[in-house]
Amino acid sequence: MAQDKPTTVDEMQDLLAHLLEGAVGLTEAYWKNLIGPVIALPIVIHPRSNWRINPKGKPAEIEAIEKAAAVVRAAHPYVLSPRTNDMLKGEVSLSGSRRGRQRAT
Repeated sequence: MAQDKPTTVDEMQDLLAHLLEGAVGLTEAYWKNLIGPVIALPIVIHPRSNWRINPKGKPAEIEAIEKAAAVVRAAHPYVLSPRTNDMLKGEVSLSGSRRGRQRAT
């Protein structure tokens, strides 16, 4: 990673996968697949940490991912947050991506 502090959901996923690769083995790509997307949540609703994951895999893999997430969350509890009003209007999904808007012609 080029930065010391992850600020986006992709950077957070990269950090988790890198940590797991070093601690447990296997590749970052393997761990990214099991970690799944990192989901940014509005800080207003989630003040302690505004990101979450829904890991998959074998019980030992899920446990390793959850331990890595706890370590990373203690140091980096926040990623860029979707604006609460945009979420309430449905303009931004929980993954942080903007829904496509159609332009008037």
